[in-house]
Amino acid sequence: MFSKPIQTLIDFFLKFPGVGPRQAARFVFYLLREDKERAKAMAETISRLHDDVKLCAQCFKTFDANHNQSGGLLCEFCRSPRRNAHQILVVEKEADLENIERARKYDGMYHVLGGTISPLDSSAPTRLHVKELFERIRKLASSGQAVEMILATNPTAEGEATAMYLERVFAPLKHQHAGLTLSRLGRGLSTGSELEYSDDITIANALQNRK
Repeated sequence: MFSKPIQTLIDFFLKFPGVGPRQAARFVFYLLREDKERAKAMAETISRLHDDVKLCAQCFKTFDANHNQSGGLLCEFCRSPRRNAHQILVVEKEADLENIERARKYDGMYHVLGGTISPLDSSAPTRLHVKELFERIRKLASSGQAVEMILATNPTAEGEATAMYLERVFAPLKHQHAGLTLSRLGRGLSTGSELEYSDDITIANALQNRK
């Protein structure tokens, strides 16, 4: 039986995705072996996390609030005048966005859904930023300019279900606006792979061969 402080920390770590009891216990005992000042610095960083990190009001990417000189609610991509504002690449999670950005083959905007839809559930969970994406695309398409929405969900069962759901949701809007096109990442990503773990060349090929 662990002491109460240790068990409390284990219970916290158990709430992390993919962390089991043994791994959670290893985390806690690692912290016990760490230098006290390093452990204190980690605790302070966690305590400031919600103040130091903000969620972009447009694409839902996180950004460092302390380095946002304009003091606005937009991330560095949404604030940049050099990005193509009429090209929106939709990803499941921020880790996918970061990996695509490292490939240096895309200069448009992003939209982070914040998750996927289960193949067994045809409705989008409210936690996904689908309504915000629809409104964002609708405003762009209403301007009369050409707009491309690139569905960059992962080639997994959940990613495929999410892409199909978005295609259904945006079908009426696409019918209303001739300048709106929907595309998916093309060859380069094998079935079952994830963007987060794909190399730069694979991502570059997927972007260049989207359809």
